[in-house]
Amino acid sequence: MRAAFAFLCSCFLCLASPVAFASPANDGAQLMYLGVWPHTVLVLDAAQGKILDKIDLPTDVARTLVLSPDKTTLYASTVRDNSIVTIDLATRKATGSFPLNTGNTNYRLGGLAIDPEGTVLYSIATPIVKQIDRFEVNPPEFVTIDLAAKKITRMVSFPKDEPVPSYYRRSMKVSPDGKLLYLFAENIQVFSTADFKPVKTIELSKTTDPSTDGLSLSPIEDPNEPRGRVTGIFETSDPYVHRRIFGVADVDLTNMSFDLTPVGPADASMLPMMETPDHKLGYTVAIYGTHGDRVTEFWVFDMATKKVINRRQFIGRTRLSFGMTADGSKLMIYNAGFQIEFYDARTLELVKTIDLEGDTTSNLVVMPLPSKSTRSL
Repeated sequence: MRAAFAFLCSCFLCLASPVAFASPANDGAQLMYLGVWPHTVLVLDAAQGKILDKIDLPTDVARTLVLSPDKTTLYASTVRDNSIVTIDLATRKATGSFPLNTGNTNYRLGGLAIDPEGTVLYSIATPIVKQIDRFEVNPPEFVTIDLAAKKITRMVSFPKDEPVPSYYRRSMKVSPDGKLLYLFAENIQVFSTADFKPVKTIELSKTTDPSTDGLSLSPIEDPNEPRGRVTGIFETSDPYVHRRIFGVADVDLTNMSFDLTPVGPADASMLPMMETPDHKLGYTVAIYGTHGDRVTEFWVFDMATKKVINRRQFIGRTRLSFGMTADGSKLMIYNAGFQIEFYDARTLELVKTIDLEGDTTSNLVVMPLPSKSTRSL
């Protein structure tokens, strides 16, 4: 065990020296979409670092954005009226919307995932029933939202014996064949999309790795993520002295399997990882301390060796989200606030700030490149 910890700690000996990065090819406009207050979805050009257009939503503020599999349509779930808004990306117009509420029942969505055919959305909804003298909050249910029928067509109670992820924007993904729905939290829960019955629980809290006794994994949408796979940061602790460590996890959504690579001591809170188009480099944000002692850093990983090869401090926010442009040349810090900050992925220095003219309300959707950029040293 002492040797194992020596290995984990030795991974950090290479942190101090920067490395040489290749320059990505310029593929023109790199579009991104982000909801802002009060009811707008911004169209951003990451290459030029500016706002190209503003899409007005006819109903309410956007909470979650989901890109269709053919990359032509954006679906937005809204907060107050619990509607699904369809946005045509070619015309940059909202082409339709429909409410999910029925009668005296509101369906508050937590998380959203689209099937590979682009015909239905899956979510976990909390029904809130308005009675004459009170509101009743009912247990959460799986829901299937038919985009052609424009309504919820199926509701199944969440299994009583399964823990419900508590996050308001739950991390959910559908397998490439459309048969499995994944929920990512302290464990990875796998359900059948046919009847929402549990298929498997990948118990990250009870991994097969003898050096760990529990971990957590929370992926985000990555434009460069290989189809059917999820790569992310996990945290866990050893079963002997219970020191926290972190590493890189690779989850196969088709085979319901995963690989874990420990990296080093988890002395910081880690945000989800983003990868470059060639999958050679991975980036995340590490946060140390609280309030006046708070420190935020970019960390760069060599994905072949899963080692940290560069790190740099930057001025962070009290609450922040992390993203990357599709070509892998810029890192982004946004939410909460009125701005997106762009950092050069090679130097990790601030290069541009965009004023969003409104507070962010949704996740950031980054359009993948039409073809993978080639990199040369």
